Amino acid sequence: MLDIESPGSDGAAAKPAYTAIDELYAEEDAYPLHTVAETIFPGWEYKKRGIKGVFETYAQHEYPHVAKVNQWGTYAQRILRRETKKGVTNPLEALIRKMHMARTVTTPFRSCYELSMGSMEYEIPLYRDESDGNKLRQLPCLSHLSFKLFQDKVHLTAIYRSHDYRHKVVGNLLGLARLQACVAHEVGVGIGGMVIHSTYAWVEGRKSRFKQLLSEVSKIVEEAEGNIKGASNDVA
Repeated sequence: MLDIESPGSDGAAAKPAYTAIDELYAEEDAYPLHTVAETIFPGWEYKKRGIKGVFETYAQHEYPHVAKVNQWGTYAQRILRRETKKGVTNPLEALIRKMHMARTVTTPFRSCYELSMGSMEYEIPLYRDESDGNKLRQLPCLSHLSFKLFQDKVHLTAIYRSHDYRHKVVGNLLGLARLQACVAHEVGVGIGGMVIHSTYAWVEGRKSRFKQLLSEVSKIVEEAEGNIKGASNDVA
């Protein structure tokens, strides 16, 4: 289980840490961080064209190209388009709309979020019975997203059925943080915490190289935090 206190901030060590991680991924012919993040949420599209670009440009024009090389699609498409008996719906758009409505409610129903009362939750299931039911592998690893609106902040909990801690976790966190930031921005509130539950977590490949990467990133973070602390002392 991972608890990220400030998913809305990369931190001072972000740029060199990203570089170190992407260098390992390049060595092992794995997708870079940004590519993994984009499978969860089209952050580039949101930054370029806003929420309309996410709802229209990505879903209608960009995703068809992704689908040609990806058997089950992306998480992004699953949270943007869902076929129902009543037609095609947009789960993310509905979630944002409901959170807007919740902010106008004067009755202080606060404990419902904490107690997981279904009528007040904002959930996005990723698994699809019709397309995923008969598959034994290559199913979505991200199973569920649960958003909570509490104290004028959007909090996010993600549940993974299987989680690759070597090649996917960091990119997943980046994509989820971008999604959380989008929802918070569109609702007009702050960004709260993020919690990741990995019901099965694994690391494949050379453990020594992976440990080396963790050591490199730890040093980068320590140096960045030391520089911040030194700058604060100088100001004081």
